[in-house]
Amino acid sequence: MLIQTVAVSRKGQADFEASLPSGKSIVMSSEGPKPVEMIIASLGGCSALTLEEIFKKMRIDVDDMAIEVEGLLTEDKPRLILGARLRCRFWGKDLKEEQVSRAVDLAKEYCSVHHTLEKAGPIEYSYEINPPRQS
Repeated sequence: MLIQTVAVSRKGQADFEASLPSGKSIVMSSEGPKPVEMIIASLGGCSALTLEEIFKKMRIDVDDMAIEVEGLLTEDKPRLILGARLRCRFWGKDLKEEQVSRAVDLAKEYCSVHHTLEKAGPIEYSYEINPPRQS
């Protein structure tokens, strides 16, 4: 079993700093980012980083990528995550539908945050392929 330790300490009246194993830190507060927002952002970040690695291994040149994540939350507090929808947008020359579809399927398989959150509810992915952006 791998153990990762994150130290959270108070930094001001309502701010808390999380010191991460990477050496970086994140400040969370009532002003934002809030912990649930960070979980939703982590799903997008994990998916993006996983996709980036998959495209690299598949030797697919993607000029740009953007992922919009909608976290589906309960209305009552505490807010629980009930699922998520990701909209992946890719830009590049000669991107093929089959390759992008396969990469998205692999990202679902290898993203650890996806596997963690899917226990709370369904996670849906959609994607669109766009030509290279004009400079």
